[in-house]
Amino acid sequence: MNTLQLNWKNAIRKYGTVIVAILVFALFSILANRFFTVNNVMLLLKQMSMLTVISLGFTFVMAAGGFDMSVGFATGLCAIFYVKVLLATNNFILPFLAAVAVGIVIGSINGLLVSTIGLPDFIGTFAVGSVVYGIKMMMTEGNPIYVKGIEGPAIDLFKGINSGMLFGVIPVMVIIMVVMIGIAYILMERTKLGRRIYAIGGNKEAALFSGINVKFYKFTAYVISGLAVAFTAVMVSSRLNSAQPTSGEGYLMQAISAVYLSTTMFGEGQPTILGTVVGAFIISMLSNGLTMLGMTYYFQDITIGLVVILAVLMSVVMTKKGK
Repeated sequence: MNTLQLNWKNAIRKYGTVIVAILVFALFSILANRFFTVNNVMLLLKQMSMLTVISLGFTFVMAAGGFDMSVGFATGLCAIFYVKVLLATNNFILPFLAAVAVGIVIGSINGLLVSTIGLPDFIGTFAVGSVVYGIKMMMTEGNPIYVKGIEGPAIDLFKGINSGMLFGVIPVMVIIMVVMIGIAYILMERTKLGRRIYAIGGNKEAALFSGINVKFYKFTAYVISGLAVAFTAVMVSSRLNSAQPTSGEGYLMQAISAVYLSTTMFGEGQPTILGTVVGAFIISMLSNGLTMLGMTYYFQDITIGLVVILAVLMSVVMTKKGK
């Protein structure tokens, strides 16, 4: 086997997800006339921002060898507290703090159940999600809470999260996403926290023998996921101009897909922040492009599932051949 063949196989093994993203982008640019335009690219990035933020938190949990089934339900509850406090106080900071507090509480409960008590992560976080679902339905009776009837700087800031533009071109949501990506990348790749989370996810027993406090760092990963949920809830609420009890529930499977796609990058089998960003871009691009082509939502779900399978299979096959 010559060097050129080895280089191509190595590139596909490491960057198969990126290659898929480029190919899908090129395909939609050809099939949809308005896909590759500044306005649509900004819209795509704006749509991607909420999925990316919630997926970043999910990345910490999966990197620690865990799983969080509660993120979709928790987003709705954080949104409800956010909008309720906003309407009650006409203040921007207090509602944000309320959403963050709810996210931290949910993340902490998940962390305690999984890392301290030892419940299986799937069962523990699903149970928490079920409780959260019941609470938000009890609080709203299943009805949306619309932001209306009050005016002022707080409401302007609330609406500006969705409608605001930097230099008249870049949406505020995209700025928030970029900042969150930067923070998550630094935490995961440049700090002791990230290194130890990776160590726990890679080999829990080895991490224990090396003196790492596995329970603490796994707990911390769930708290970070709760924080990401709170930020997502604020963004979703601004976009919908309301708190929808079911808002965020659709992000669970999309976040799982985005983070799992990240494990196919670099051929390492571990979630990464940059890989999650690429995964979220692929999922959002498929939704945006298929909508422009007039495809129904269920066809979008089928296509997203098939692309995830294709990307993962590509990486798995090339990784096995590379060994």
